[in-house]
Amino acid sequence: MRVDVSFKNLENSEFLQNVIDKDLEKIERRVQIFRKDDPIHVAITLEKSQHREEYTCNAHIYLPQHVLRAGEKDKRASSAINSTFSALSKQLDKLKYKVEAHLKRKPIKE
Repeated sequence: MRVDVSFKNLENSEFLQNVIDKDLEKIERRVQIFRKDDPIHVAITLEKSQHREEYTCNAHIYLPQHVLRAGEKDKRASSAINSTFSALSKQLDKLKYKVEAHLKRKPIKE
């Protein structure tokens, strides 16, 4: 899984990297249903507002047949990251359920 993290108007810190890594571990467990040879790309952007004490986290997960997107704003960077990854986890769980249901369907015999 390829991960790209970018920061706008703020510097990368060990604390923020630890928060992102912890949430990425949860995402990695959820994407195991997809074939290992298929490329999975995660793009994360963390931005601090220039005019307010507000952080925005946007994340995209590029799966073989789908693109999942989530974005959240908060007064703390760690809360914005956690909220974004929570939304992505819900989307992944829903997609995983649909894929598993599709794979379990029996073909119709004529």
